[in-house]
Amino acid sequence: MINMKKSLTAISIAVGLGLSVPVYADGTTGYIQGNAVETSGAKLSNASVSITNLETGLTRSVVTDENGVFRFPLLPPGNYKIVAEKGGYKTTIQESVAVGISGKTNINISLASEDVETIEVVGSSIAMVDITSSTTGIVVDTLTLDKVPVPRNLTSVALLAPGTTRGDSAFGDLPSIGGASVGENAYYVNGLNITNFRTGVGSSEPPFDMYDMFEVKTGGYSAEFGRVTGGVINAKIKSGTNEFKWGVNAYYEPDSLREDRPSSFSPANDLYRINNDFDKSDSLDYNIWSSGALIEDKLFYYVLVNPRDVEQSYRGQQSIVEGGVFENRYTEKDDDTFWVAKVDWYVTENNILELTAFSDERTTKVTKGFYSDGVEDDEPTVTEENDGGLNASVKWTSILTDDFSVSAMYGINKQDRTVGSALDANPAVYYRYDSTAAFVPASTFANFTVEQGEDEREVFRVDADWFVGDHSIRFGVDYEKLTATSSTINSGGAYYLYYVDDSTDANEIYQVRHRTYEVGGDFESENFAFYVNDQWQVTDDLVLNMGIRNDSFENFNANGETFVKLDNQWALRLGAVYDVMGDGESKLWASYGRYYLPVAANTNIRLAGAETYIQEYYEFEGFADEALGIPNLTGAQTRPDEVFANGQAAAPDAIVAGNLDSMYSDEFIAGYQFQLSDDWSMAIQGTYRELSTTIEDAAIDAAVIDWAAENGYGDVTDIWTGFHQYVLINPGKDITVGTNELPGTDGEMIYMDLSAEDLGYPESIRKYASVDVTFEKAWDGVWLLNAAYTWSHSWGNNEGYVRSDNGQDDAGLTTLFDQPGLLDGAYGDLPNDRRHQFKVFGSYAVTENFNLGANLQFWTGRPKNAFGYHPTDVFAQAYGSESFYKNGVLAPRGSEGRTNSYWNLDLTASYNVEIGEDYDLTLRADIFNVLNNDTVTEVNEIYDDEGDVAGSGAVNPNFGLPTAWQSPRYVRFSVNFRY
Repeated sequence: MINMKKSLTAISIAVGLGLSVPVYADGTTGYIQGNAVETSGAKLSNASVSITNLETGLTRSVVTDENGVFRFPLLPPGNYKIVAEKGGYKTTIQESVAVGISGKTNINISLASEDVETIEVVGSSIAMVDITSSTTGIVVDTLTLDKVPVPRNLTSVALLAPGTTRGDSAFGDLPSIGGASVGENAYYVNGLNITNFRTGVGSSEPPFDMYDMFEVKTGGYSAEFGRVTGGVINAKIKSGTNEFKWGVNAYYEPDSLREDRPSSFSPANDLYRINNDFDKSDSLDYNIWSSGALIEDKLFYYVLVNPRDVEQSYRGQQSIVEGGVFENRYTEKDDDTFWVAKVDWYVTENNILELTAFSDERTTKVTKGFYSDGVEDDEPTVTEENDGGLNASVKWTSILTDDFSVSAMYGINKQDRTVGSALDANPAVYYRYDSTAAFVPASTFANFTVEQGEDEREVFRVDADWFVGDHSIRFGVDYEKLTATSSTINSGGAYYLYYVDDSTDANEIYQVRHRTYEVGGDFESENFAFYVNDQWQVTDDLVLNMGIRNDSFENFNANGETFVKLDNQWALRLGAVYDVMGDGESKLWASYGRYYLPVAANTNIRLAGAETYIQEYYEFEGFADEALGIPNLTGAQTRPDEVFANGQAAAPDAIVAGNLDSMYSDEFIAGYQFQLSDDWSMAIQGTYRELSTTIEDAAIDAAVIDWAAENGYGDVTDIWTGFHQYVLINPGKDITVGTNELPGTDGEMIYMDLSAEDLGYPESIRKYASVDVTFEKAWDGVWLLNAAYTWSHSWGNNEGYVRSDNGQDDAGLTTLFDQPGLLDGAYGDLPNDRRHQFKVFGSYAVTENFNLGANLQFWTGRPKNAFGYHPTDVFAQAYGSESFYKNGVLAPRGSEGRTNSYWNLDLTASYNVEIGEDYDLTLRADIFNVLNNDTVTEVNEIYDDEGDVAGSGAVNPNFGLPTAWQSPRYVRFSVNFRY
């Protein structure tokens, strides 16, 4: 009897469901590996094994080695027919074996002797446990998306994975993975990195319909992946086959079936703080696509055109202005066309050329209207925001021998960042009203800041696979050149903030703040890595995954000079997998990994550019130009000037600690997975992550003042005013840093050794622990189910690359470490700490053509804080309500409790209509947040009124008010016609 032990691993079932899978290869291909054996179990050498892709005709053949092993690496995903032959034995045929992305399909093929007259054939069984992988995550393919209600974006796909949480609305509700901030993930399409390298927040947004399969890596990934301390979202684009296909589909989300979020009122005067009653969102997204063979079995294409029509309207905060109620109203419209094209050329059976290009270039027109008592009283302003750009890659894959193969890729990723309006010559003007702490813009300008900019990533990588005995070795190099072009100023070159006492009808302006801000230039970064990874089959039941990666990061300032160079960053990746029962149906695994994060391009621009950032405060003495809101800056100064940056590009030695180490995270994972039946499995997994080293910019003025006095340079407080010298440091470590501004040195660079105690900053801490329990039911043609419970805890004093506390995406340059006082009370539960999560999604085929699906997600609330003025640190006081204090009393991080737990239930129903033999039509409706739950997810955390001086006791009237809610109920209709 033929026994197919360990015949197909987890990737086979994941292709049809979206379950935990192995992670190997280059993120866009998979491979088949197995043994040819006699029915008695003896290994068969010199057997001929061939595979044929059932969709493209790709055929490859190998001969088994002395141990009966055969391998087919770097396979395009799809279904393959396998044929095994040898003289004296009957031919064995496996009609269909599924291969997905980044996965290994194991299959043992038994050949019966020709002397045997009859033989009982047992079909291949699908194993839901991969006994070679120590990586965690899920694969989601089009089958899952066709049957389960999922919003059409990468975040929603990532949130299907256990342990992933939704970040704050300030960053677009992006995913937080493994306790990392939303700015520490990496996004790949067909091997091309499309992550936003300026801040790390989000990625390019190509047409969603082009995706064929997604892989979400949540931990334990191999050495070929780096520059990430969160998770990896890896996607593959659809490809053509020998069968000509075309189709048209449309997705419509009508505003008439979308509920509004609740609104928030200011208790001071019962005005809207946030008015969501008149929100509008209409979205029409349709696609025209075609795929097929230009030359049968040889040259294939896939093209898609994605016209879009998206319009959203919303209101700003209401405020009392001169006896009336003022508000802004906004309309955003985007009607650009995205597109994608892919060509696959099978030059020979062992050489494949892939060309991929797509565009998400778009211009969003933002119209802002100005209303008093509901009547538009000024001409609306129109701003054009440019985003996206052209993305392209070329990849060559070559199978050189049965044991050695190589792939090479070159790619470009572009992102436009230009924002402009006809009113950009006018200064930015706001009025700040004491009674409500409201900031009300004037109608004379359109954009607070005006930017001309573009980001470009150029990628080159080479990967090779070498099979030696029981070792599957993968090694390669990975190079990125990043160029950020940026020129940013406040509209009109100035920002005026008027402080208004509206306690009487007079609405008296008593103070004006003048901000000058400008930064720009061309900034480059280079990232280089090489790695080697070995998957060693030590015994039949034990696999070791061993890898090491070396990363180097180099950032250049506007003059092309290196200001940060971090090289020889060695990252160890280790994993062990043990087949507990020896039957391929259960495994015990553990892994360790170190992950390095480069310095974001935002740091080049902000810290290494010639940035000007100065604030001056004056008593108000009338307008120089009242129509444009330009004041007379002749009144007495009410506060000292705040010079955060003086417009001079500092020497690299003065802005980067000489002993700076890279930012990195260490991770430990252990788990046990076992098969309950042929199509049910269960797993329990524990994870611990620690951000071991962080890079932050920190003001060192207080330490320099003391150092200068102790070393004979006297009083330097006229230069080091508290905000003069910001330096990239590893918080909690001693530093060496230079300055050429000490008295009597004639501009000579003097190096100062400042201890961690001198600097006053604590060590940066972020820790994460979790336990995941998952149940998985494979799709059997009738139903599927995936359920996961996660307990997790994220704690420390630093969220990471971004700061949710104040919505700041200044990667590596957040305010948290700007002054020592800002860290007082900062230790506690971090913003992405969701202690309990429960996720379940599934689908049921009521009939062959009628399908129902559901997606339920539950999270406990996030920690709440109270921010105010620091009572003793005068430098921290200059940052306003940024300290963990409320009215002078320490309020440690998370001490204000938590927001409420919330949950979403999404449902879908689809019906497939067959039209003749060649056409079919699918009609579908998805309802998101069916019960229209409207739980508050974020609140205003500013306690001390920022309009008053420190210690005044004034409380922000909006403290604790809702600022964000879960998404309201909305409906998506879709129709999909295919040939």
